[in-house]
Amino acid sequence: MRAMHYLWHGLLILLLALATSGARADEPPPVAIGFYMPLIRDVPRRDVEVTLRFWVEELTKSFNLTYRPVRLYDNMNELKRDMLADEINFVVASSMAVAQHFSNAELAGGFSGVKATPEHLLLVVRRAAGIRTLTDLAGKRVLVLDQDELSEVYLKTLLMKASLSPSRLAAIKKEKRSNSLVLQLFFNQGDAALINRNAFEIARTMNPQIGERLEVLEAYTFKARASGTGLFSARVSPEHRDFITQAALKIGTTARGRQLLDIYQADTMVKTEVSDLTPYRDLLDTYLKLADKAGSSRP
Repeated sequence: MRAMHYLWHGLLILLLALATSGARADEPPPVAIGFYMPLIRDVPRRDVEVTLRFWVEELTKSFNLTYRPVRLYDNMNELKRDMLADEINFVVASSMAVAQHFSNAELAGGFSGVKATPEHLLLVVRRAAGIRTLTDLAGKRVLVLDQDELSEVYLKTLLMKASLSPSRLAAIKKEKRSNSLVLQLFFNQGDAALINRNAFEIARTMNPQIGERLEVLEAYTFKARASGTGLFSARVSPEHRDFITQAALKIGTTARGRQLLDIYQADTMVKTEVSDLTPYRDLLDTYLKLADKAGSSRP
């Protein structure tokens, strides 16, 4: 269920917060969310579409809110096109995808539900594989999350730092779910993997043997608060952005709001800032410099 809380908090909590925040003369414009589907890996698309439609219709009817239907995207180029055309004005997507497709000037701060534990990206190895440094990845099987922009860029960056080309690896295998990465590594279907911290910690808690067989190479951890983000279009006025965001942040103070946070696997609501993308932009800058030096293709 990694990233499901981004979907529900971006939608349900916003609607409830607006409904309970009180009326004002200068009402915000209809909030139009564009959601990047690769964030959701454990729920069939049809179920997502049906559930979203149900909640939007029920909540907007109950609270007499103006709200545009959430748009689901498989392609960030299409999401950006619609953002620039004002078809959507709030983006929920992976932080790396946003950093790759939007400039800071096109975005403004928003809000998101987050876990208390930062969602770092870990380089996890089988202890028996004898991997201690990046150069030890040569000839090894590496596992990564499929359609995950951060994992793709980070793996290429790590390899170039070690002067290794992907061809020097035994294989690069892609899995659709984070828990599959842990299991594949645990059962010797790979030697190293890039795994979201929360997914790894949950798996290790459920099965202590995972901690005995697998090890995190802390020196190669990519550190960031959350793997996904929610940001407004810069075209939404500061007053309206602040009004909506402040309303959303108050949801955790109510019994219903706390229940929603528990159900949708987030610990708190926080403000998001465009500056939260800095680690991702720094990684992209490092990658591009290394790629130019090595004559590699860019993502």
